[in-house]
Amino acid sequence: MQKQIVYSDNAPKPIGPYSQAVISGGFLFASGQIALDPETGNLVLDDIETETKQVMKNISAVLSAANLSFKNIIKT
Repeated sequence: MQKQIVYSDNAPKPIGPYSQAVISGGFLFASGQIALDPETGNLVLDDIETETKQVMKNISAVLSAANLSFKNIIKT
């Protein structure tokens, strides 16, 4: 089975030996995201609302790199 690595400069770079996401078998498998600002490399820890918004921005950036959106998510 062929796989495609998905990468976005608009999401945090992987900290370890993993990809932001992989497409295989018609599905995108994304790594977990934390509230890391990809521009500064700093964690966004102001409050839970701000942290959650940053996580969602990071997920959105990875999905966009694969020409997908939140509408394509079927399981989290």
